[in-house]
Amino acid sequence: MTWAPLLVLLLPLLVSCSSGPDQPEAQVRALLKRGAAAAEKKESGVLRGLISEKYSDTQGQNKKAVEAILRYYFLRNESIYLFTRIQSIEFPEAARAQAVVLVAMAGQPIADASQIERLHADLHHFDITLVREGKDWKVIDAEWRRAEFRDFL
Repeated sequence: MTWAPLLVLLLPLLVSCSSGPDQPEAQVRALLKRGAAAAEKKESGVLRGLISEKYSDTQGQNKKAVEAILRYYFLRNESIYLFTRIQSIEFPEAARAQAVVLVAMAGQPIADASQIERLHADLHHFDITLVREGKDWKVIDAEWRRAEFRDFL
């Protein structure tokens, strides 16, 4: 007996059960990674595309305000290097995600967490809310506070 016909029938089922790139958590992780890479390259357009038109935070900022902050930060810093650590991603609703991300920002590359203190990196703790808009995930809210070096260990 050959297993090929059975495998052909089971393959779509196995793929849909995996944590592949079509799964919400993988999509959110990819968005966060894409955002960090765009920030390092100062790609404002890419970052703009990751933020929802409905963005609003407790500081009273909308998408345009966030874009202005990013432009200012990019002009103020010659080089931007990020070391990110995703602490958690949760889905309180199917089309809504909550991510907790630690970010160390420095003017030099950060190879690993042990270099953060030596490089005097700025440390931030982000609570990010994302929503699914069509096929894409977008940031709809982000709150941040200072993080501590021990948070990265």
